[in-house]
Amino acid sequence: MKKIVITLFALSILLFALVKGSLWYFTQQFVDDQITQAKPFAQISYKEIKTSFTGSATVNQIQVYIPALDESFSIEAIKFAAPNLITLLSLDSKLQNNELPESLSLIILGIAIDLDSSLMKMTDDPDVEPTQLDVFSTLACGEIHRIGRKALGRMGYDSITTDIFLNYQFNKRNKILRYNLKNSIRDMTHFNFSGELHDVSDINSLANNSAQPGPITLEIIDDSYIQRKNNFCANQEGRKVEEYINEHILQIKEYLLSYGVKPEEGLLNAYKTIVETSNPIRIEADLSNLTGTEEIMSFEPNDLIQFVRLKLYVDNKRINEISIDIDKDKLIKTATDTEVELETPDQIQKKRAIIIKKYRPVSVANLKNFKGFRVRIVTDKGKKYTGALRTGAIGVYEIVTRLRSGSISYHIPIATITTAEVYN
Repeated sequence: MKKIVITLFALSILLFALVKGSLWYFTQQFVDDQITQAKPFAQISYKEIKTSFTGSATVNQIQVYIPALDESFSIEAIKFAAPNLITLLSLDSKLQNNELPESLSLIILGIAIDLDSSLMKMTDDPDVEPTQLDVFSTLACGEIHRIGRKALGRMGYDSITTDIFLNYQFNKRNKILRYNLKNSIRDMTHFNFSGELHDVSDINSLANNSAQPGPITLEIIDDSYIQRKNNFCANQEGRKVEEYINEHILQIKEYLLSYGVKPEEGLLNAYKTIVETSNPIRIEADLSNLTGTEEIMSFEPNDLIQFVRLKLYVDNKRINEISIDIDKDKLIKTATDTEVELETPDQIQKKRAIIIKKYRPVSVANLKNFKGFRVRIVTDKGKKYTGALRTGAIGVYEIVTRLRSGSISYHIPIATITTAEVYN
């Protein structure tokens, strides 16, 4: 009897070792195959692979080098988790047959990029114009038109480290796939995007975009970035943080109005609350009734807000005033105008908050009372200039026009100005 027990025990250890070894070998083969396929684009190495009978596999301490960018970065770990061991072992065959497992999770920890890397240096390339979002977020931030490598360094960052969590659950009977994507940028911001896809039967449903979107939720939670940015931007103009925030909101209103977009005061107040307090925001919508991009383009903005049942929450409090009035003709004209347009004055010298409504004609003689305001002028030769008004030499006005990549100044003799308008 004793020999039988010892034999069974030895067989159990052997079986465990075989299964464990097979699982590790399966994972290693899969990882090495992916590395081989990526060789034309990246050189990848790793330190170790760990597997678990619960159906997970982890690759630790990964180094990636991209020859085309001459860039290297590291990843702390990549973990792949299936609901059980059988699903993990059969995953390759399922994917080849276009089958979706009932659930999968992918976790990527510690994607670290140093601020001194060549990739991050590209964010300060003056030949690359800032995006509209860059311009929007840096209004009232002095000469800063986007938050690049140098700005982040002055905000106290020395690297950007990101964690990504992706998982889904698939109900084959109801053809519903529920997903969640969380992107956490350490010491900066956390994004959490979740939702549903309907009419999903297999991988092809995802590949050919035949799946129908359902309810979606986006959560944004600040992790010190807003406070750092407030302090940084306030210092650019020697302001207090409260003064910077007020000026930032004022310029946002002006910026939107210049494009023919008029948001509700409740929406602007909600944004101000976020900037002042770093409170989390949540956006909810239901896309179940949308059938395509053509249908979306046919909606008026407020009709679309109602149709998708858009809801906005700041610190779990719902914001009711989220409607937007848009002057389509002005928006199209501004977006397609070939003239150099000022997106925000270099310095707005206002003694009181002014709600800017439109360009108003003023006499040339009266321009001297609008220093710091945005103006549009036309000269006797038909040339048009748009920008912030400054005093130049005697008999000359300086128009400072803000470009996405910087500013340019025009010196216009007052005697050549035929018409003038002030944005007021």
